[in-house]
Amino acid sequence: MWGISRVFRFVLPLMLFAIPLAAQRQGGATDIQVHVTFDDNRPVSEQLRVDVLNASGIPIAQGLTDTSGRAMFQVNGEGGYLVKVTGTSIAEGASESLDVFPCLGKECVRTVYVRVKPKQGAVQSAGKSPSGAVTSAAELRVPQDARKAFDQGMAAWQKRDYQQAAEKFEKAVAAYPEYDTAYNNLGVMYAHLNQPDKAVAAFRRSVELNDKNADADRNLARMLMRQKDFPQAEELLRKSLTVQPLDASTLTMLAIAEVEDGKVDDALRDAQKVHTMPHDGYAVVHYIAGEVLEEKHQFDQARVEYTTYLQESPNGPDAAQVKSALERLSNSAAAAPNTAAPKAQ
Repeated sequence: MWGISRVFRFVLPLMLFAIPLAAQRQGGATDIQVHVTFDDNRPVSEQLRVDVLNASGIPIAQGLTDTSGRAMFQVNGEGGYLVKVTGTSIAEGASESLDVFPCLGKECVRTVYVRVKPKQGAVQSAGKSPSGAVTSAAELRVPQDARKAFDQGMAAWQKRDYQQAAEKFEKAVAAYPEYDTAYNNLGVMYAHLNQPDKAVAAFRRSVELNDKNADADRNLARMLMRQKDFPQAEELLRKSLTVQPLDASTLTMLAIAEVEDGKVDDALRDAQKVHTMPHDGYAVVHYIAGEVLEEKHQFDQARVEYTTYLQESPNGPDAAQVKSALERLSNSAAAAPNTAAPKAQ
């Protein structure tokens, strides 16, 4: 299929392992320390997803809380920001608008507290983890030394010290070999350290320990897609969707894998499904849909998808190829013979 393979090559590196921005400050940057608590000020120990949004409501950073309900990000430039916290067993929480001004001193740190409530009907002890994984019974028995090593690994990860983080997660799984979340995070560190075989092994172990860990399913699928094992990646991504059925990143990756596997109708369906939900950062689904529709000779619909991509991501990584596709469609339309009946003289 013309051009479809380029979608995979351009998109996947951008989708690999979203992490908190480093606490390692750049000039003019401000650290945002996020503390997530319940209304009674107890920290939320389960991993939660944290998004930092700019004044336009566009996510600019994403990460996970540690077992103390904390996460750290870094933003560059002044303006208003919003912190949003989500999870499967809590109601969505958000901070008030956070104004960041130019940093004048050595310590440029803003602390934000976000209070959340358990989702109605959710039972914390039942093993539901707001990170997108369902906590295994084994993980509920994590000993203190393993959990301490895990927290140290998260702290090193936030500083982008991947080697140190890997060593801490290795220590966590050595202390508690059934720690599926630690294996998942260890796989992420190996991936950042360019050790793909170790990353795949860690992700596989995480999936073996907890077959409802959506994060591990996605991460293993990413690695398999890099190895061009698209059928197994599709299987993992579909399994991830049984835990998180409305996850835009999973559906986007699934559409890419389906295109590469020749399942273009499935890819078109899943790409268009992403458009029905919030999908900032995933404009590539319109590129995928456009290429499939173009191959089907549904040129008007393809043109709509390409145009939508440029509206959502005018300077995106695939913008040049999308513009070329629109130009190609225009040239084809101009070169098409005029089949209309001649006018009566």
